[in-house]
Amino acid sequence: MFRSSNLAPDIVLFEMIDRQSDADGKTYIAALEALAARRDPAILIFRVSGFADQDHEIRKQAAIWFKQNRDRLNVFAKGLIRVDEGHHHGDGAVHRHDDEDPEQSNFARMLPFPVKHVATLDAAFALARDWPPSDR
Repeated sequence: MFRSSNLAPDIVLFEMIDRQSDADGKTYIAALEALAARRDPAILIFRVSGFADQDHEIRKQAAIWFKQNRDRLNVFAKGLIRVDEGHHHGDGAVHRHDDEDPEQSNFARMLPFPVKHVATLDAAFALARDWPPSDR
């Protein structure tokens, strides 16, 4: 399932939970387009949980969207907070990113705003309300 919601005027939540249907993929691409249409930048909370396997075509469309919008990402987004709730990849293994640092990933380095990683939605909401984050 994929769903998108506006939690506050400057907080957008994307949730990718379990398997992604074709309709979920289309909803995801539409949510990216809606994000790009924003006039005021928002913090994007991206929650991933369960077996969140996406269709190859949807991943390809999302990659094209990021390439097309790379130079203006900071116009509609001021930060990304990722919440990984023990999601599975197609290999069947559970990945909790304990051994990885999403804040230092190649994806995070290409973004023009901070990327943070938290364990729970509550922590993401608290961080989003107190944005920008303080790096201690």
